[in-house]
Amino acid sequence: MLEHSRKVMAAVRSGPGTLAVAQDFPYRSWSRCIEEYGLEPGRCGTVPYVSHREINVAREALEDKLIFAYEEVDFLYSIVGRIGYCVTLTNAEGVTVAERADRSSRYYSDTERPGSVWSERHAGTNGVGTCLRDAAVTSVFQDEHFFEDFIEMSCAAVPLFAPDGSLWAAMNITVRNPGLQRETHQIALEVVRKSAERLSEAVFRRTYANRTILKLWRPDGQPCLLAIDADHAVVGADVAARQFLSLPKTEFTPFSLWRLFTRDPAAIRDRAGPTLPLELIRLDGSPLRGYAYGPQREPAPAAPRTRAAASATPAAPAAGEAAPVTLDQWAGAEPRMTRNVHILRRLAHTGLPILVLGETGVGKDTLARAYHAQSPRAAQPFVALNCAAMPETLIESELFGYAGGAFTGARKEGSAGRFVQAHGGTLFLDEIGDMPLHLQTRLLRVLESGEVAPLGSGKIQRVDVQVIAATNQPLEPRIAQGAFRADLYYRLAGVVINVPCLRERADKEAVIDECIARTAGRLGMRVAPEARAILLRHSWPGNLRELYLVVNRAASLAEGKTIEPHDLLLPAAGSPAFAPAPVPLPAEERRPAGVRARVDEVERAAILDNIEACRGDVAAAARNLGMSRATLYRRLKAHGITRR
Repeated sequence: MLEHSRKVMAAVRSGPGTLAVAQDFPYRSWSRCIEEYGLEPGRCGTVPYVSHREINVAREALEDKLIFAYEEVDFLYSIVGRIGYCVTLTNAEGVTVAERADRSSRYYSDTERPGSVWSERHAGTNGVGTCLRDAAVTSVFQDEHFFEDFIEMSCAAVPLFAPDGSLWAAMNITVRNPGLQRETHQIALEVVRKSAERLSEAVFRRTYANRTILKLWRPDGQPCLLAIDADHAVVGADVAARQFLSLPKTEFTPFSLWRLFTRDPAAIRDRAGPTLPLELIRLDGSPLRGYAYGPQREPAPAAPRTRAAASATPAAPAAGEAAPVTLDQWAGAEPRMTRNVHILRRLAHTGLPILVLGETGVGKDTLARAYHAQSPRAAQPFVALNCAAMPETLIESELFGYAGGAFTGARKEGSAGRFVQAHGGTLFLDEIGDMPLHLQTRLLRVLESGEVAPLGSGKIQRVDVQVIAATNQPLEPRIAQGAFRADLYYRLAGVVINVPCLRERADKEAVIDECIARTAGRLGMRVAPEARAILLRHSWPGNLRELYLVVNRAASLAEGKTIEPHDLLLPAAGSPAFAPAPVPLPAEERRPAGVRARVDEVERAAILDNIEACRGDVAAAARNLGMSRATLYRRLKAHGITRR
């Protein structure tokens, strides 16, 4: 028996005191593997797979939630993927229904692909399976896995609960990297936790779109959500609220909010909105602070405007909301972008395909929407598909459609597909560089013929669409590698628009001021000169997306009507960079400085998020991050983060 197997068996025979880790974990899971499942750590770890039909059935059952999940999986991967992790989403049975990964990476594990079943019963102690079994956040670092086959892997999973309290999925990250540092993995877990919180909140808000949502922060910094009706009856509560307020774990009969808090209807009525802090007093006299969000005028749409899988043109903005960006606003005073807009306007009536190139966050999606809104097709649909955010097995049916009964698990009524939905209007194909090679061939045929045949129908439909494709990848190297078709590139590149990154724009200062006006200014807030100076100095690796996120976040954090430097949660100019032990890379992927910067970015964001969530309580933040307070202070110093 190998060393790992001997350690597992000895620990289970002798009890948790033999482990140099927390007593509860992984001992409790190891014990289940041996005593309940009859597994042996020295045998090959097996990960079963379900059929394509069963994958579709699993996705169909989660369809309403997957709309939001694809976007969050894509966002999470944009952060942790840079340090080698893949991101997966499983259903409550552990079946992988979505994946984002670089399958060419040496750190990728083929066992993470869609259809894999990571239940604890089959795969032993692992992030997904143990998370679902315990219904708790779970990190399994290297030799904490039960099977010897998996000890080079590290995974972290967070359970996802539906608004009714039921467990519906797990969000997971995995990397096969024996050189990974435990502290790096612990920080990555916190990033997953935050991502899962956003996803759960999105699902909750959609479920109770026509109710008032109270978002309150528990003393441990974790947000909890309540949904109330016009009479202040609690009609919904997320799992965090149910646990903290001792509410039933599943369905419950609506009851008065004032059974939980001192009666104060005016507090909710007068403080509704994301910028007006709310305080409710519990019956024991302790306060809970947060925000109240009024009901939408109508039920929430099928998905948010920027969802990853597909999106339609948004409705006109409500009173007080910022108007959609025009082409001129998008271009600003940057000469290269002004020239781009001039070219697009001159060619607007030609229907030539448009290829938009630029870093993540530069505004490629915004350009596509602005162009559509000012084109001859403005009255027709705008439909978008993110080729990177959707599992490969779904792209074909989503893009080209399918007939009812075309395959097992298909909807009875079939699906028109994005090309047909966009007929007469604009189809925006984001992250086109990530489209699988075999689908590129079919896309090329449709672009050349103007005809699409839904899967299983045998019927050809003529379509008339303005195609706009976008990518943040240089396509020439991918063409040279055989990963992208040259003929498809030339078919898409009727007009090529290169969008400069924010740090290189000549009008960077004006763009930042415009962002302040459209966000903080609309709320009657101003930015202190010192804070504005930090905004101007920042390098903005996330470009416009990061800029708007930072300013919106600062507006919510500011205690008065002025955004101060500490509200930005950005490093001051000249702050020392954190350089943790680098993640080992294969020779062809080695970029030491870049990797350190990426790990730095992930760690710094997680630390700041936790300190913010814990209202500045460093001891509580350290507990959340799984490190000692002294270690956290060292991290703060390394990142140049000062307490205020």
